[in-house]
Amino acid sequence: MLKYIGKRLLMLIPVLFGVSLIVFFLMRVCAPDPAPIVLGQHATQESMDAWRQANGLNDPIVVQYIDFIKGALTGDLGTSYFTKAPVTEEIMARFPATIELALVAIVLASLLGVSVGVVSAVKKNSIFDNGGMLLSLVGVSVPIFWLGIMLIILFSGTMHLLPSSGRIDPALRPDTITGFMLIDCLLQGDMEAFWDALRHMILPAVTLSLYSMAIIARMTRSSMLDTLKQDYIRTAKAKGISDGKVDIKHALRNALMPIVTVIGLQLGSLLGGAVLTESVYSWPGLGNYTVQCIMKSDFPVIQGVVLLIAVIFVLMNLLVDVLYAFLDPRIKYAKKEV
Repeated sequence: MLKYIGKRLLMLIPVLFGVSLIVFFLMRVCAPDPAPIVLGQHATQESMDAWRQANGLNDPIVVQYIDFIKGALTGDLGTSYFTKAPVTEEIMARFPATIELALVAIVLASLLGVSVGVVSAVKKNSIFDNGGMLLSLVGVSVPIFWLGIMLIILFSGTMHLLPSSGRIDPALRPDTITGFMLIDCLLQGDMEAFWDALRHMILPAVTLSLYSMAIIARMTRSSMLDTLKQDYIRTAKAKGISDGKVDIKHALRNALMPIVTVIGLQLGSLLGGAVLTESVYSWPGLGNYTVQCIMKSDFPVIQGVVLLIAVIFVLMNLLVDVLYAFLDPRIKYAKKEV
């Protein structure tokens, strides 16, 4: 197992190299010149030339890339053109907000998705199955930004039940301990702030979870239907075991592998930054910040965020592969001897 994990971690090197290469050159070729954006419309040509020289943008593009790689290998992803702060600090200051939102969304999506998928498979071709698959179809079809706007209009603008933006009321904001708002509120025993943060979390989490929930539900239904056709399921039912126990203990347990794969990939995607959701709700996370940096052509930040997303995806795939061995003991990662 450890040897397999080591090999997978080594595969991270060419993946990150390829991602960094593509993003770096695309930013230099396709993105607008950041100099007039940073210095303003009234900046002189001399000041823009001096700014590019100071930030190394006048160097040959190959030299710029080599400098970027050298810095990245030491943990230095550069400095933001606008805040003048290290990119690593900028990312880490906003990443906890994205992690918190993504974890709540994936838990919600997993619970609802698996439940809907199991019911749809067990009650195949019934009204429950049709309703569940209709919900899944809506989940994969409705644009996230439109759903977010509709939920804001309904629950915030019309019913005045939930806040429409932000992470917490500024007057209730607790001291930062972990960076996770809900946990920080609990650690400080501030239940008023906790419930306010939870209310701010509901709309973004529901919006973000809908697509993942639909994918998980469809995969669960498909995997469960295949498992329910197996001989050991019929044997278990013939022994008089209750249908509920067979469906959960035998069928769902053996159908988990593709479901775990989908959940892992969805979590990796959400952790990469829920760009649209965070933008709609003004959530102070990595996705919203990335959009702002793209609009400003803040090259160092964009490069750092993309590298982080690549690392997350590779590590999530590795985690899913490792979980396979615990879900199915028959899976072995050791190389067979010939």
